[in-house]
Amino acid sequence: MTASSPTGADDPVWLRVPADPRYAGVVRVTVSAFAVRLGLPPSTVEDLCLSVDEALVLLLGREGPELLARTDEDGTSSVVIAVTAPGDRPPVHLELRLDPPPTEPVAVERLGRFTELVPAGVAIDVADPSGRVVVHHPG
Repeated sequence: MTASSPTGADDPVWLRVPADPRYAGVVRVTVSAFAVRLGLPPSTVEDLCLSVDEALVLLLGREGPELLARTDEDGTSSVVIAVTAPGDRPPVHLELRLDPPPTEPVAVERLGRFTELVPAGVAIDVADPSGRVVVHHPG
């Protein structure tokens, strides 16, 4: 797992974790800490964290990466997360993607559930079968 510390929020915070649902808490804490650092209200922090949870379910399923994520040469796959906030203030942009990309597309029914479960204050910019999800919260 790696993360970079930004010099300003214009620089994204990058996090790479194994493509395993057990790491959802690590991702959630990272996004939460970033949002708190920006001074966002608790309801916004929770909306972003819920969106992360649902994005991970979309990309990984509930049981794990058995599904989509193809493995690289050492037998592993990752979820890569980038969190940014232009000018050190909202909107907060959040991108999650599988690396390497999935060999099979994300199931259409998962995409539908994702759009229904993301909080109303969070805009879905991309949620596609290629293993990539991008959302933003205007704060």
